[in-house]
Amino acid sequence: MVHKKTITAASLVQDGHPMATQSVLADFAWKRDSTGSETQTLYFHLENGCVGFVQIAWVFLTLKATIETNATFFVPGHPCVFETHNGHNLKVAKDSLDYECKGLQMSWNKDHSRLSVKYTAGRERKASGVAASFEFVRKSDGYKIGDGKNYIGEGTAAHYFYPAGEITAQGEINGAKFESKGSAMFIHAHSANIMPYNVGAEWNMIFFVGHPESMPKDKRNAESASTYHVLQYETPESYGSVHCSNAGLTQENKLKAVLWDTKVEHHELTKDENGSGYDIPKNIIFTSTGKTVDGKKARVVFDARPTQRLHDIDVLHEMPFVVRRLVQALITKPFVFERYEETAKVRVEIEGEEPYVLEGVAFHELTLMK
Repeated sequence: MVHKKTITAASLVQDGHPMATQSVLADFAWKRDSTGSETQTLYFHLENGCVGFVQIAWVFLTLKATIETNATFFVPGHPCVFETHNGHNLKVAKDSLDYECKGLQMSWNKDHSRLSVKYTAGRERKASGVAASFEFVRKSDGYKIGDGKNYIGEGTAAHYFYPAGEITAQGEINGAKFESKGSAMFIHAHSANIMPYNVGAEWNMIFFVGHPESMPKDKRNAESASTYHVLQYETPESYGSVHCSNAGLTQENKLKAVLWDTKVEHHELTKDENGSGYDIPKNIIFTSTGKTVDGKKARVVFDARPTQRLHDIDVLHEMPFVVRRLVQALITKPFVFERYEETAKVRVEIEGEEPYVLEGVAFHELTLMK
């Protein structure tokens, strides 16, 4: 039964106005202004095969804010490493260019063209933990759908994107040192006046990096890469079960299209073997529609098979005790399922152009809070 409405950012855009607008520096500033949650996340695909993300998360549910660092590192052929740690205190500069907590530092230059990240949370806890540093050079304008905010009941949930950039990384994973470069994107997420578990009951997130099928293998590198990302969620039934979508397509590190309507279909559902109780899809079809930056109709279809399990995150198990008790009273089993697809293909259709196929790899994240 619907008790409260959800009004999407896309539905509020008036006729004749652009559905997507360029994000500004203030969109990426920390808010920390009410009950809710906030994250700053860097996702990456490196040429040595390593994929994953590093994240600072702030959550305010009761009388106290909780700070966490979350990170996933996966190198094909090796066990996936997922780490979540108490970040203790979050220190944010007045201009929000520099912020840090225990084990994770992020620092932007003044125009947000470069981000430096130092992750030491794993190594600080144990000798075998991960330590890594990243330099993200933004190559594309940021974007948001409408003003970026979806209105869910009395609260809001917003997402702002830097969809494309080059990244260099060095560190140590699974006892092996590495140094590589690749492609990355950055997302700032912020919810206000709403409990985080009331924002979405189901989340589908992907970050694909690839090249045209026709491109010779020896010409493929981070500079020539294309990316496709989706962040789509469905609000809980009590808020109307409304789909809120963000998606983008980049080419050679430039934003090519913003896609504000994404349909997600789950197929070949099978019972999760690791005890969550959920049915997990072996096949997910993403169909995103929108427009290119120069106004042409655009459609992207990703018939995905995220069969390589990376990590299943029992959210309640990872939460601090007080927060866990509060959430457990309202949600039975919040789980995050992280997967990897090594032979992914994405079909791109642009008005007035020949359709083409990108082939590459994809990081998948399915979150279920039911």
